[in-house]
Amino acid sequence: MTTITPFAAGSYLTARNASNLSALKNQLNDLSNQVSSGKVATTYGGLGSGRSTALAAQATLSALTGYAAGIGVAQTRTNLAVTSLTQVATIGTSARDTLNNGLQSAAASTVAGRATALADLQTALDTLNQSAAGNYLFGGGDATTQPVADISTILNGTTNSDGSKQLGLQGYIADQVTADLGSGMGRLAVSATGSNPVTVSEPNDASRGTFGFTLGGATSSVPSVPAAITATTVAGTTSTPGTVSFDVTGQPAVGDSVTVTLKMHDGTSTTLTLTAISGSSDPSATGTGATFLIGANTAATADNLNTALQGALKAAAGTTLSASSTATAAKNFFTGSASAPIYPPHINNPSGTPTYVAGTKDNTVLWYQGEDSGTAAIDTQSVQISASASIGTGARANDPSVRNVLAGLATMAYALPATTSGDVNTGYQAVVDRAGQFLNSATTSPSIQDNVTQLSLAAARLTNAASTNAATQNTVQNTLDGIEQAPTEEVVAKLLDVQNRLQASYQITASLSKLSLVNYIS
Repeated sequence: MTTITPFAAGSYLTARNASNLSALKNQLNDLSNQVSSGKVATTYGGLGSGRSTALAAQATLSALTGYAAGIGVAQTRTNLAVTSLTQVATIGTSARDTLNNGLQSAAASTVAGRATALADLQTALDTLNQSAAGNYLFGGGDATTQPVADISTILNGTTNSDGSKQLGLQGYIADQVTADLGSGMGRLAVSATGSNPVTVSEPNDASRGTFGFTLGGATSSVPSVPAAITATTVAGTTSTPGTVSFDVTGQPAVGDSVTVTLKMHDGTSTTLTLTAISGSSDPSATGTGATFLIGANTAATADNLNTALQGALKAAAGTTLSASSTATAAKNFFTGSASAPIYPPHINNPSGTPTYVAGTKDNTVLWYQGEDSGTAAIDTQSVQISASASIGTGARANDPSVRNVLAGLATMAYALPATTSGDVNTGYQAVVDRAGQFLNSATTSPSIQDNVTQLSLAAARLTNAASTNAATQNTVQNTLDGIEQAPTEEVVAKLLDVQNRLQASYQITASLSKLSLVNYIS
């Protein structure tokens, strides 16, 4: 008789028992793996319905880890930028205070002030080249290029490959001062000795109104009747130079005075007042400076006034005008930018008839080498803090407030009187008036301090974002652990239960396998 094995008596029961034993064995293996690895499964497929949640959680954790890394780098960058800008602001504030305090003893303060200001300028420029992890902080969108040129090149210039010169700050200022001073009287001329009236005239060339002094008018404060000295002003036109003249028709009294107003290209002006003195009342009087001698007759008085005017003009040119020229040149120089590109105006023929011509990269050093687009500085560098938000952390060395402080330091370094001879007080005051305005940009809005505040707020936002992301990361990680991690106590309990069941099944199966008809009959 033929038997179909799958349908033989007892075959189904045997197959079912084998299947149950195999399932228990697989369950035992799974639980053993969970105990050793601590994971529910080694593949996402083994997680069942939780696999989609686990995949989403892993993606979120990966993104949060990336945000955390970016925020950490940005925090270092921003904190360094805040520290560096604070140092530049402190340098500017300290220089301004030192300059103002030096008015009490200008002669003792001026030479040391020049040296200190130059050192401060170098420190500020060096600070603006600060970097973090090889990335420069103050280059705007360009973090790989050193934003500020070499300090020696900035100050002293360099030589091009063809032998031509690129002017540095010192040479640029020197050209401006030379062009403004002319022959020493601010490009003005005084009529020859023996002339009456005594006339002061503007240059009759292309430099008029652009370089040196411009005549703003003249007055005579002579109470004598009729007036001993008559002042006349002829305003310049586009084709004729302006003049002022003093006609000495009588002898002034001691204390009588004449006044000349001089305008400068930075919009400021200065006034020269010359007072008549008697040689017998002031034996030491030389007829120069703020006084002029009453001569033996009107011709002699006119000559003395002529000499005094020349001396006063030279003194004003060497102090007030020189400070104005230095401030103008420093401000122009620090507008230069390589990437914009912005070239400071260049002075052609400074020792002759000077004219401004377009600057080029070949004739003037461009101190700023970083990115200089129209984008706000803070937005040139940013860090992603979440899927939909980012924080700007950028900064530029050529921010207007920073440039002003640099120009103020340069004005101090090159315009403060180099010696204690001459009219030190006037020269010192002229620098205070001009450099002080620049240095106010350290703290007076819009100021460097405004940039420090902006970056400090960015740093605070980064810290808050880091805390928020860390909390989110912990929550997501706990959710993922609840899906992927196998609870040790529960798994061990299940493992013992399966072991007992499997052992019992094996024992029963072994016992049943020994049964036979012979054993049953016996």
